[in-house]
Amino acid sequence: MINCMSVRTKINSFVGLLAGGLLSVFGKSPAKPTADDLRRMEFKTSTQRLGIRFTERIRRIFRFRWLKRL
Repeated sequence: MINCMSVRTKINSFVGLLAGGLLSVFGKSPAKPTADDLRRMEFKTSTQRLGIRFTERIRRIFRFRWLKRL
């Protein structure tokens, strides 16, 4: 019984290897992004467009950090 199971696992491994090889050769690769796709993915950094309003107190606190990163 042990011998039968080891033969079966070897066959299953070989079939899996064969299937993986065939899929890597004939599998469809994902489409590369076009310029239109990249333009749609680009996010504008305007907080007004996002609907976020910063008070002057918050602006004063973070202004130095924002300028430092730019």
